[in-house]
Amino acid sequence: MNKDNSSMNMDPQLALRLLADGAVLVVAGVPVGTEFGIDLCAYTIGPEFRGVKMIPPGVHYVWCASQGLYGDAAPRVGFVHYFHPNEILVREWDKDLEELRPRQIAEPEVERDRIRKNLAQLEKMLAAYDYRYVCPWKDLTGSVTEPCVDRCRPTLGTIRTNIELQSCPDADRPRGEPGAASSSGSKRNAAIRLLLDESELLPNLKPVEGTAPRFSSIPLRVPHDALPADVSRHAMDCIAAVDDLIDSFGSSDALIEELQLAYVFFLVGYSVESLAHWRKLLGLLAHSEAAVSKHRLTYMKYSEVLAHQLPYLPEELMVPSPHNSVFKDVRELLVNLHEGGLSVSAERLRKRLEKKLGWYFEGLLDEDPEDQPVIIELPEDQESPICIAASAGYADNSTDPGPYGC
Repeated sequence: MNKDNSSMNMDPQLALRLLADGAVLVVAGVPVGTEFGIDLCAYTIGPEFRGVKMIPPGVHYVWCASQGLYGDAAPRVGFVHYFHPNEILVREWDKDLEELRPRQIAEPEVERDRIRKNLAQLEKMLAAYDYRYVCPWKDLTGSVTEPCVDRCRPTLGTIRTNIELQSCPDADRPRGEPGAASSSGSKRNAAIRLLLDESELLPNLKPVEGTAPRFSSIPLRVPHDALPADVSRHAMDCIAAVDDLIDSFGSSDALIEELQLAYVFFLVGYSVESLAHWRKLLGLLAHSEAAVSKHRLTYMKYSEVLAHQLPYLPEELMVPSPHNSVFKDVRELLVNLHEGGLSVSAERLRKRLEKKLGWYFEGLLDEDPEDQPVIIELPEDQESPICIAASAGYADNSTDPGPYGC
């Protein structure tokens, strides 16, 4: 996030065109000293601030953070809106909730018409949209359409750092799957799912109606009803889950839109749920070589999206460590891009990460030690592994003991 108080230089002719075509956000009643931001730039509100002008058409994220008596800032609270050319959007300060809300008046259209007629007088109290960050913002949100914004934002419109959760009755707490105690296959499936997604250990708390982002559901890498013989196959290459994911969106463009929108919900609004959704999508898309070969265009787009998103990761996720799940998933994605025939996309992403994050992937295409077979040496007084296999019923019906005497 940028907080740049330096002056912005702009060509006068460009400024006139942006003033004529850009949208306007008008805010009323926001206390002096409140932190305010739109997209990648943050400001501190002064006594004459009434909003932002020259907003380029497209999706934008607006937020505020109230200030305490001792200078401490409250969590960010904001909203996402798809601005149209020359649109005028009005928001007012809610003193009780300390956040921006839609204007609470009887005839909002009349007020917008009045603002439009007097825009020349209001202009001096409107900050110009900082066009130094237009290109980075377009890189992050260039695919997002208005229908995607309408579908994904909370019903009540407000996006918070953490969603409000309802209390969980004791009867709704997780107690394991029905029949798990009597089915070894169910136990095995549950163990695999817990390894892949630790969120299944948490109670199934429900958000307060209308407060959570409405993202699409993500298929499980290992389905609940998977046969024991299929558990390892799904865990090693989740092509079935990726197919279900892309089919649920109907097109790769819709998937990319939601990926971009979820990331900016986190990047600008600090939405924890949005980051979790983005990480789950990464964890699914990164672990299938077959999906790369089958959905080449989707993965080409996805690698470009990641190239712009990953440099904005929070500091704790930037460390190139085996303990960093994002780093591990990106490494797995690079391997599968190479193996799936998209080496150009893989190299482009790898070079950008080396330059921007200092992420180096040594021995990228070498066999992962975790995937190699484990050899266990038995004591000399015990049977050899081959003899154990034979005694366990894996030998054929031949009576010939063979060269090993088994």
